[in-house]
Amino acid sequence: MVESQGQKLVLWGDLMHVAAVQFANPAVTIAFDTDSKSAAAQRQKAYADAAKNGYWVAAAHLSFPGIGHLRREGRGYRFVPANYSALR
Repeated sequence: MVESQGQKLVLWGDLMHVAAVQFANPAVTIAFDTDSKSAAAQRQKAYADAAKNGYWVAAAHLSFPGIGHLRREGRGYRFVPANYSALR
């Protein structure tokens, strides 16, 4: 976690593996979750906190730019990536 000037960024390792599936349904686990029950609970807790508090999240298993915010959507979440524009 990094905090600066009132903003917060949380870096996730293998908390999430398949964004298209696990944001919509945090209870979905994968073989890499050695303790599936605990992994699903931690994922739900992290997603809920990120959505509630509006801080930045970044993860290795996200498509470029790999950084953004989570928003509650139905029973799951939606990842809203940071706006990116290339410098010329």
